[in-house]
Amino acid sequence: MALVCGLISVTACDSAKFAADSTSGLFQRAAPAIEQYWDYETAGAAFPASIIQLEGIMRVVPDNEVVVTSTIGAYIGYGTGWIEDRVEVADADDHWKEAEELRARALIMYERAWDLAKHLMRLRDGSFDEALARGPDSLKSWLDRVLNTPEDAPLAFWAGASLGARINMGMEDMDTVADLPLAKVLLGHSVELDPDFLFMTPMMTLGVLAASQFPPDMDLAKTIFDEVLEGTKRRNLMVQLNMARYYAVNKGDSKLFTELLTEVLEAGDVLPESRLSNVLAKRRAKRYMDQIELFFSDLSE
Repeated sequence: MALVCGLISVTACDSAKFAADSTSGLFQRAAPAIEQYWDYETAGAAFPASIIQLEGIMRVVPDNEVVVTSTIGAYIGYGTGWIEDRVEVADADDHWKEAEELRARALIMYERAWDLAKHLMRLRDGSFDEALARGPDSLKSWLDRVLNTPEDAPLAFWAGASLGARINMGMEDMDTVADLPLAKVLLGHSVELDPDFLFMTPMMTLGVLAASQFPPDMDLAKTIFDEVLEGTKRRNLMVQLNMARYYAVNKGDSKLFTELLTEVLEAGDVLPESRLSNVLAKRRAKRYMDQIELFFSDLSE
């Protein structure tokens, strides 16, 4: 009887694993529907359920790279697109306590995403933790050896994005901020493998980091933003938005700020493949334009 029960249990587990593994292909095929969605509020309301579903599937297939990568992307997407959006609104309205609570919530999501990214890296090669601990040069050598095809660009990007988002939300912790060079290595490696991945978002992120690091490298930031604008034919509106927010603001160039955001607001459905991202860009562009005096003190005088 015990043997029969054991066989039933094993069969059930194998069936569950097969079903979960099969689901990963479904996620891959369904992803464009999310990226091409048009309504910000509906998409945001759906994200938490998707995250919980993905976490449940990972309990069955914790080593399925598609499922784990999808979960990382869901945490980063929801955190940056919806939680951080609420942080900006709360900050502008002087609701400091609410903003701090939202930052803490986003940080938990980014910590989880980074832990999952490290898990995938360890599956690729068990020496990842050692390479990470030794610093940027060691990490780059590891990446060159282990992640060396264009198909590896997403993993390098999501690892860098999760670490970068974690740093952005944990600026008070110097140990966290000290990981910035590691995030740059991961993002830069993704660009090397496939510069066009996700409509050049990894390269754009490097531009944001160059403009917002201390001290900022504004010349490098401009070079990167200009290259991405050209490479995307100005269709990824997040590029104009981030160039306005991080480059134009840090340069004190309100004219460029206004020009870039106006371009975002006046653009049509220029990139259907990334419609939801562009919807978010338009949403923030409108808010930034309405709050321009918060970014340029000379305009409030």
